[in-house]
Amino acid sequence: NSFAKVSGPGTFGTSSLMMSPPPTPDVASRSDAASRWKGLESRFLQSAAALLLLPALAKGVSAFGSGRILANPDPIFWWFSNRDLLLAVAAVETLVAGLLLSKLPSSAKRGALLWLCGNFLLYRAGLWVTGAPVACKCLGDMAERLGLSDAQASGFMLGILGYLTGGSLLFLWKNRRPGIPTATTAQSVAPPPLLAHGPS
Repeated sequence: NSFAKVSGPGTFGTSSLMMSPPPTPDVASRSDAASRWKGLESRFLQSAAALLLLPALAKGVSAFGSGRILANPDPIFWWFSNRDLLLAVAAVETLVAGLLLSKLPSSAKRGALLWLCGNFLLYRAGLWVTGAPVACKCLGDMAERLGLSDAQASGFMLGILGYLTGGSLLFLWKNRRPGIPTATTAQSVAPPPLLAHGPS
């Protein structure tokens, strides 16, 4: 509690007692919800970083292989060979994973992840529009070592892409939705201190 002595015209010699009441149950529940969402988003971003680092490592290892397909041009970025594209995408995935594990604001992390997912979706859309083979180079030649066909590897990575994209959009929507406040907005709706007057 904080006390303030007020005097001057209009106070009539009274003192004002400023009392800060405890948070109401509604404010406390809103703050708890904001904290839970923040924890969920943190775990999601960490899992997203892991899901990006694994394919990046697989691409990097596969790029130094001796497969003939590595020298072929990519069906979309035809000025790149498959080897060059694997190395470039592995570097970008590693960079985004590092951003997700950094101390940047969550909004920046969501933006980086959505940007990467958007590029992956556009690439897949380009493959579909041009009728290019569905062979998935997302895991390099690791898919073949695991006994996965091109279609199975493509479906597996499409599921991961859906998880990353859907999770990013969910937390983006959550942070814009008035009904689920952040910790800052939950504190801002706390009721003002009570004012009690007593004899001076």
